[in-house]
Amino acid sequence: MLKYFMYCRKSSEDEDRQMLSIDAQISELRSMAVGNGMAIIGTFTESKSAKEPGRDIFNEMLRRVERGEANGILTWKLDRLARNFDDGGKIIGLLQRGVIQQIRTFEKTYLPGDNVLMIAVEFGMANQYVRDLSVNIQRGIREKIRRGVFPGKAPLGYYNEPRLRTIEPHPKNFRKVKKILEAFATGKFSMTAVQKQMAKAGLVGPRTKKPLFLSTIGDILCNPFYYGVFSHKGELHQGIHVPMISKRTFDDMQRALVAVGKPRHRRKEKEFLFRNFATCGSCGYSITGERHTKKSGLRFRYYRCTGKSKTQSCENRSFVREERFAEEVKRNAQLATIPDEWKDKFLARVETWESEVSHEKQAKIDSLKSEFTSLKSKIDRINNGFADGSLDIDEFKELKNPLIAKKVELEQEIIALEKSKANRLEPLRNWILQANGLNSAIANDDWSWWRRMLLINLADAVQVGGLQGLQPNQITPLLAVHVIIKRRWCV
Repeated sequence: MLKYFMYCRKSSEDEDRQMLSIDAQISELRSMAVGNGMAIIGTFTESKSAKEPGRDIFNEMLRRVERGEANGILTWKLDRLARNFDDGGKIIGLLQRGVIQQIRTFEKTYLPGDNVLMIAVEFGMANQYVRDLSVNIQRGIREKIRRGVFPGKAPLGYYNEPRLRTIEPHPKNFRKVKKILEAFATGKFSMTAVQKQMAKAGLVGPRTKKPLFLSTIGDILCNPFYYGVFSHKGELHQGIHVPMISKRTFDDMQRALVAVGKPRHRRKEKEFLFRNFATCGSCGYSITGERHTKKSGLRFRYYRCTGKSKTQSCENRSFVREERFAEEVKRNAQLATIPDEWKDKFLARVETWESEVSHEKQAKIDSLKSEFTSLKSKIDRINNGFADGSLDIDEFKELKNPLIAKKVELEQEIIALEKSKANRLEPLRNWILQANGLNSAIANDDWSWWRRMLLINLADAVQVGGLQGLQPNQITPLLAVHVIIKRRWCV
């Protein structure tokens, strides 16, 4: 009586897409075995491709057949046993020698006396099908790359659109990931903080439902896909998908990955209005705040020098009460105010400069477009050189990859300039309005406004708007604030 091993296999690859699942194969084969009175003494299942030799479970089954534990094999189709000539040759050899006396499939029975040529043809057809399929898949991948479609699984924040076979922004996660990436680009967050933010936003492992590994987050932060390009076999290609961030933001993220270490958690400042605000006039170190409680229960806030200098001693060790410190802040804030008539003159001058800026903006756009055209020509010449065989693959990647990144950066910069309604004079306009509004803030004792106003870095506004053309008496308030910012207060 024949004793059978049942062998069921299915891989996750394209050639097995229409094949029954392993559970379905087992169910069908068991029904066939019961109907034909076949004795099944062992079942082997495997989820692995058969296009290459080296399947552990398949080889274990053949070893047990050679030991005489079974003399027949029951399988769904012959190509379940092998899609390569190495494994196919083993099956044919065992069948010819009579070690395997019968191979039963759903459609056919194979015996030792059958024409071995027909069995070899079937194994050869299965092998050639896999080879042709591989060629077709690679051709399809190359075509997707030419169209600018990433031929793989969409990264976090995107999804693979099955109908169009493109990669589209995820309706829920796209904005979440974008917000986190832009926050990391500021350099104020560690990867651990990003991990916590992602977990809080529901961006966790799809199977484990646990926070993403730090290595996975590192791959996300280094993935150029998010600014509009993708890498395939070490070569950068421009994609047609919607970019999540700009090239500039991506560069900031790479600098943050290098620069940011463990974040320094600052102490809460809500009880101290002027902490991290001023420096000591003696040693130049920061002024810090302290709370003191008297025996009577009264509480006071004081400010003093931190005195952390190891190279010089601070000559001033006194404390200043917060009320006195606030009066000094108020006095300096009054120096930064701009009256209404000066505000009107400043804004009129800003409008004149804005008309000049618009011409400069258009000239900048034209210059970038010219550079973009020249860059495209360089990329075309590199592609032609590779096609002609004058460049090997390593030289091709080395020359092309930096140009692709630069091309995307120029493209985004042109689009940003064309869509931008703001201009470089906007910070100066805002400062003028804030300095004018400081009058009412002083009258209402708005401490937070004073502090914020005195911390404004006017240097940026001066560089943006310039002070050319203003009369000396008009420049005075601007310079007054500039001096206050740079001033070291001695307490």
